[in-house]
Amino acid sequence: MRIRRLVLILVIASMVTANVLFVQATVRANEGYTVISTWGKQGRGPGAFDGPFDVAVDAEGFVYVTDAGNRRVQKFTPDGTFVHQWGNQRSASAVFRKPTGIAVGPDHTIFVADYMMDTIAVFTDDGTLLTRWGRSGHGPGELDSPAGVAVSADGTVYVADEYNFRIQKFTSEGRFLLAWGKKGKVNVVISALNFLLPEDREGELYYPARVAVGPDRLIYVADSYNNRVQVFTPQGKFVRKWGGLGIWSGRFRVSSGIAFDRHGHVLVADFYNNRVQVFEPDGRYVTQFGKAGSKPGQFDGPTGLASSPTGDIYVADFHNHRIQRLRWTTKYQR
Repeated sequence: MRIRRLVLILVIASMVTANVLFVQATVRANEGYTVISTWGKQGRGPGAFDGPFDVAVDAEGFVYVTDAGNRRVQKFTPDGTFVHQWGNQRSASAVFRKPTGIAVGPDHTIFVADYMMDTIAVFTDDGTLLTRWGRSGHGPGELDSPAGVAVSADGTVYVADEYNFRIQKFTSEGRFLLAWGKKGKVNVVISALNFLLPEDREGELYYPARVAVGPDRLIYVADSYNNRVQVFTPQGKFVRKWGGLGIWSGRFRVSSGIAFDRHGHVLVADFYNNRVQVFEPDGRYVTQFGKAGSKPGQFDGPTGLASSPTGDIYVADFHNHRIQRLRWTTKYQR
């Protein structure tokens, strides 16, 4: 009985501390960024969205958004002016069923993961289909609900193969190179209290949502329903992890997106906490921004993240059906 009471006291104390830390961190973070612009509303016309899922920015600053519910990709100028769309008004070969992850390759080609078709489609920046590869299945090179995609500087493609609970590595032409990870769900209680009861389960994934290639060439994975980030070498060797279930700084309630800013910080979308958290590549917490709501700087389910060449941060604000553009002050720059 005493042991149970001790555990209960620890849980309550940790949750109280969590709430204090959360409020304090939010105040500090609100001093560290500025909302430059927001655009979008729920709808089907140009510039409107039905669940913007992910966002990517090319070297010229153009912004690409996977508009999942409308089955299309939309392209915008940096300030949100509509440029072009494709996927729902083109040839049958270029149609999406549910576009999710999006990334820009070193040659400016656009890679789009289709969650329902189990494929990766590759386009020019004006939406011309170049190739589509992948097929449904559980074997090497086969996909089951690909949610995220990233492309390294040498053109290697990494896919968050969500329902296969793994990361797969391909050439830009779709030739399979490597896969790693297996299904593994972290114990919720241990995850919430991992400062007392650290868990291992390294390399195990539970619905990996996004993948990003860091400036250090390591592979960063938003291990969504394990509420953490895991880091691997390009050969799939585990390097480190951080996170755990919670509302306080450095914890997540579904890590739904991951990207890097131009200063090398790791940005992580924290879906049910309605915020974006910022870390050093080694997992040290830096700051956070956002809270639940529909005003500028507030979120309702942030999913996709991208950083522009000028350092602006773009957030796909899923349930608010919009994109938000934010800019860091020098306070958090290296």
